[in-house]
Amino acid sequence: MLELKPWLAVNDLTVRDFALGLDVPLKTAQDWVYRGVVPSAENKDKLTEYRHEHCAHHWVIAVPNGPLSEGLCQRCGHVREFQNSAPEYTWPGTKPRGSKDKAVEGKSVA
Repeated sequence: MLELKPWLAVNDLTVRDFALGLDVPLKTAQDWVYRGVVPSAENKDKLTEYRHEHCAHHWVIAVPNGPLSEGLCQRCGHVREFQNSAPEYTWPGTKPRGSKDKAVEGKSVA
């Protein structure tokens, strides 16, 4: 499980703000942060969602190999995909958006 104390510090959150944001008693949040108590299954889901919404993400993105690469936040563990190119550029072997096959307005292309 994520170390909550350093995560709160990096995201400039107090334990009180954390408890209020999760709608849990302050004592419960203190137990998680300072005593390493594992949250219940229901609270784990709330905690995961809260972390992803409030994290100042530090993404580590995989080496590009195609139009998308997976990124992993080093602070909260959130995973998402990142586009590797600008919309104007397409990867070799893919058709640009709105392109027509070998014919331009009814004329064949030699």
